[in-house]
Amino acid sequence: MNHDKVKETHLRRSAYVYIRQSTKHQVLQNLESQQRQYELTQIAAELGYAAEQIVVIDDDLGISASGRSDRAGFERLVSDVALGRAGIVFGLEVSRLARNNRDWYELLDLCAIKETLIADADGIYDPAAHNDRLLLGLKGTMSEAELHILKSRMLAGLRHKAQKGELRFRLTTGYEFDDTGAIVKSNDEQVVHLVTLVYAKIFELGSVNAVMQYLAHEELRIPRRNFSDGLVRWEKPYYRAIYLMLTNPIYAGTYVYGRSRVMHEIGHNGERKARRQRKVLADCDVILHDHHEAYVSREDFERIQRMIHRNRPATRDEASRALREGAALLQGIVRCGHCGRSMTVAYPRLVSRRKAGVYQCIGGYKQKRAGVCQSFGGYRIDEAVVRVFLGALSQSSTEVQLAALRRLDEQQDTVLRQLELQLERARYEAGRAERQYNAVEPENRVVARTLETRWNDALKSTQNIEQQVAARRVQLTKRLSESEERQLHKLARDLPRLWAHPRVTNRDRKALIRAAIEEVQLRKEERTVYVKMIWKGGVATEVTVTLNRLRPSTAASPDLIELVGELAKRHSDVQIARILARRGMKTPKKLTFAAHHVASLRLNYQIPCYHGTAVNDDATTYTVEQTASLFKVSGGTVYLWLKLGILNGEQITAGAPWSIRITEADRERLTPNAPPDWLSLSAAAAELGVSKQTILNWVKAAKIPYVYAIKGRQSGLRIDVKSAPLRKQQRLLDQKRSQQITRSVV
Repeated sequence: MNHDKVKETHLRRSAYVYIRQSTKHQVLQNLESQQRQYELTQIAAELGYAAEQIVVIDDDLGISASGRSDRAGFERLVSDVALGRAGIVFGLEVSRLARNNRDWYELLDLCAIKETLIADADGIYDPAAHNDRLLLGLKGTMSEAELHILKSRMLAGLRHKAQKGELRFRLTTGYEFDDTGAIVKSNDEQVVHLVTLVYAKIFELGSVNAVMQYLAHEELRIPRRNFSDGLVRWEKPYYRAIYLMLTNPIYAGTYVYGRSRVMHEIGHNGERKARRQRKVLADCDVILHDHHEAYVSREDFERIQRMIHRNRPATRDEASRALREGAALLQGIVRCGHCGRSMTVAYPRLVSRRKAGVYQCIGGYKQKRAGVCQSFGGYRIDEAVVRVFLGALSQSSTEVQLAALRRLDEQQDTVLRQLELQLERARYEAGRAERQYNAVEPENRVVARTLETRWNDALKSTQNIEQQVAARRVQLTKRLSESEERQLHKLARDLPRLWAHPRVTNRDRKALIRAAIEEVQLRKEERTVYVKMIWKGGVATEVTVTLNRLRPSTAASPDLIELVGELAKRHSDVQIARILARRGMKTPKKLTFAAHHVASLRLNYQIPCYHGTAVNDDATTYTVEQTASLFKVSGGTVYLWLKLGILNGEQITAGAPWSIRITEADRERLTPNAPPDWLSLSAAAAELGVSKQTILNWVKAAKIPYVYAIKGRQSGLRIDVKSAPLRKQQRLLDQKRSQQITRSVV
């Protein structure tokens, strides 16, 4: 190394040795590189630094230098250089200090300002010298390019191996690698059985949350793989675990690589952050179908994804397709026959959610494009659809019920099988705990007590599962005999009574309807609703439903209807309700007006609602508040101007907001300062010999020029008395009088 660059000023400060390795594996395995970095302290001692002057920074062992986040050691180094504490900075190579030019050039700038040297295995450099800085800059650029090349090379190798389906990664529960590296189903029979049960239940229950609740109700555990050692642990079911299991394409026999991308963002403090974003299956880097044995077919897996997508939370103007507990049986599959929008379901306060719902098409109203398209009660609609639905099933109802009972037997057998497997595992764990307890020396009570506790816990767990298995076997439905099947054929005609059975929930009824009916279109004409049912096969059935006759409502007065129609052109329902309440007006039922009363009156008399307009800078119509803000005066002053006629405004009715039109002439008239020879109202009245009211009448009739000063103590009306009508008449009289005098003299 070149010792000539190390000056006395550098030796009076400290020597910093920065040590870093990129990964924890390198920290544990690459000990030679770590030792070489620590030996830089010997070079610092040879340059003349005492032992107490040498500062070793090894806080960043196991942290990558591609970014500056979470590198506490590098932050400490930069801070000490900026404070002038460092005389020289040692690093084995540039890549140890930084892998990106942003961090590297920041350190170079600080070292150049504070006269701090930088040393690596090749020599000592002075960042303040042009040649040394140029060389250090090239080394930093090469270090950054090296990282890019290494990363690209490794990713290309991974992608190439993944394209052949040979790249190993951490497999999800239910799969493992065999001796040849192929993906096969797990050897654990309980894991395979549980995954199969989850995929079978999603088609029956229709949602991830329902599957989770089912597993929790049956007290079944789900397998989860540890991230560290890859072992399987059994936990209580929770939503995210079930969701990840049902959305992972590996269960459909598809090998996928590159399911996520790294997104870079800027944090609140300016730091660079990275987060992973999940890709859709079509955008993944490598997709190999039929790669290994599947738990579910590809078609069924795609159906599950569509089902989960439909169950997502709906917006306010959309109808949710997730099965709910409400009484509206067509929720999620009903469509407006007029505009084609999806109709939503509402349950008014006076209507119980268990009895009936209201179908309404409010998409256009929510988007402020139109009013409510149509709205009506759904009790009779549901009755008509159920009547047609049960009639269509009556022809094959016997076979449907028999198949359902056989399916129920299979489901109960499936749950029982899972509990038996769980019991088998619990007995194995209890036996293992017993063997461990028997293997310990009796005198070693410290260990024996712990093993005895584990053995007791395992025995209690086994006993609990045995009780669950026994209870399940008692509840297990017996197989139908031939005589029982004949009796069931006789009972098949009583399907409507079974449909109305108390143990059948609304969710069950909705699921059955959706299994056969794709969509129901409703079109209302007066008090008649035309129902069009589209079945799964594409066949359409049409029925007509007559709604209940509405009770005659108390008619509103023509004056009230006309007033609301005028107010609705400029004001919302809330504002109209306030105006009518301020005037003391009541509804036809003698109630104080509220926003929903105004909305109901508009709907009954087909008065369009006010949607509002965008305010632009060229608008010449203002409210009282906007006018006061425009001229920087109080609201009382604006009301005074309206009273004096200085401003022109209109009010639809008493209590309604004013609409003030302001022209350029009004802006010129309302000036901060009046002309010096213009007089106030009192002075003008005295000068002209008339009353103040006469002058105010001239002002309202625009017969006399005036301005209104709005600032200072001289604020108020200012009159141009020289242009007053009285002055003009006086001049004419003086001219006539002088002419008469001239004639008499002549």
